[in-house]
Amino acid sequence: MNNLLKEIVVFLVKYSGLPFFIRTYIAKKRVSISVYHDPKPDVLEKHLNYLSKRYNFITLDCLVNAIYSRNWAGMPSNSLVITLDDGPKGNYSLLQVFKRYNVTPTIYICSQIVNSSRHYWFKAKNIEPDRFKKLSNSHRLRALNESLGFNPVKEYDERQALNQDEIMRMKDIVDFQSHSCFHPILTTCDDDECKREIVQSKTDMEAFSKEECKHFAYPNGDYTEREITLVRKAGYLSARTIDVGWNHQNSNPYELKAQVITDNASVNLLIAQLNGITQYLRCFLKGSVTGKRPTIKLQNGQMRNG
Repeated sequence: MNNLLKEIVVFLVKYSGLPFFIRTYIAKKRVSISVYHDPKPDVLEKHLNYLSKRYNFITLDCLVNAIYSRNWAGMPSNSLVITLDDGPKGNYSLLQVFKRYNVTPTIYICSQIVNSSRHYWFKAKNIEPDRFKKLSNSHRLRALNESLGFNPVKEYDERQALNQDEIMRMKDIVDFQSHSCFHPILTTCDDDECKREIVQSKTDMEAFSKEECKHFAYPNGDYTEREITLVRKAGYLSARTIDVGWNHQNSNPYELKAQVITDNASVNLLIAQLNGITQYLRCFLKGSVTGKRPTIKLQNGQMRNG
């Protein structure tokens, strides 16, 4: 769908009344979580300007504490948690925007990529990420090295992620939490790899920030009961998915639902995405009527141990 057609469609969605209905009757007493990655400051400014008039920004801790206490009495109507994934260096340019709108976002960062010149595997030069997602983790790393010369621990000339100085400057405004070490698809990792990515990233984060790391986000949104169990045993209090929906006092804190927002979305597209409309349609077309995103499964009968 080209950009013009997409804008026409989301414009019609906006004025259909559906987003208003969802915000007023479905999301009002629940908590929305938005997921960004690397938006530009001018785009985020437009988004927060729109959202600040219709939602109440809260912290991730506020949501998780309310779930554990089963006490929703103090939760504002139309509550919204702003999150960002990966920790790309462009996130630093958003600091003043967060301050202007009194937002305390959660940025889930990859602990072995930030403060280095290592690169994210899905940003390797000339990569088509979807080609590699269904490979077992060991096969994916081997294929990336053979076809693109990519090595996850190689230090490149240009960094892609936030560095320690930037994180320290943001720390009073931003809540930094874990998004694994290297952003693998956890469901394609063997048991040891999966545990290491979850446990080591928590250890890294706590050594880095000198604060407890309490929250996790599943890379690429893929998880099974194995990942939930490992996250819980590692000592995290919550884990965020990208399953479509809203959160309430009976939500599973290790399956927090969210809405993915395109980094360059127009305000009309933002409205459609934050109300779960576009993402739910994608899930529905893939056979999910609940909004739960289909988990990546290994192709060609590969085993997780490669």
